[in-house]
Amino acid sequence: MKRFLYSLLLIFLSASFMYAQKSGDEDDGGDYYEPSYDYKMNGSGDQYIKIALMGVFPQNFSDKLSTGGAAEIGYHRFLTEFFALGFDVQFGYNPTIGSNMFTYVPMTFTGTFQPYFGKFEFPITLGVGAALESYLNRNYFPGLILKAQAGAFYRVMENWSFGIESEYIYMPQWYVEHPEWNDYGLFLTVGLIARYHF
Repeated sequence: MKRFLYSLLLIFLSASFMYAQKSGDEDDGGDYYEPSYDYKMNGSGDQYIKIALMGVFPQNFSDKLSTGGAAEIGYHRFLTEFFALGFDVQFGYNPTIGSNMFTYVPMTFTGTFQPYFGKFEFPITLGVGAALESYLNRNYFPGLILKAQAGAFYRVMENWSFGIESEYIYMPQWYVEHPEWNDYGLFLTVGLIARYHF
């Protein structure tokens, strides 16, 4: 009789363990959910470094300045998915008709609004800053600089995008002691840009 009770107890315990294991394996329905991912090209905290080579076309000194060139490097950080703040440093030059050289080094703080469609990005940027300008033996600093940029980029890889960008630059020169020297320069640039995103 004892063996029968032990056998019955053993069968009962085995059945209860098997039932507990089976009910633990079943899907509970309320605890599991399928994660949804919303892919964004850029997010808050994303950054990029920009390297540019540009042609520079004078707009109001075409009879005195020839087409020149410029190189630019910049750092930008996204505050939201579409808006970034940054800083650009550029070195530009334009030859004169007298075979001299007008050079300038603008340093600008920028704000960029950048919508995107798929892997294409379209930054629109406004910048303000100061420029060191030099021609012959005259240096001018700090010269105000205002610029507006627009471009189109293709995100080739997660970390790299390449594209074209154009900017319109306004650089005035104001002299207190010699107001007859006051002048301003308008320049249009078109360039090839590489951006490293991190």
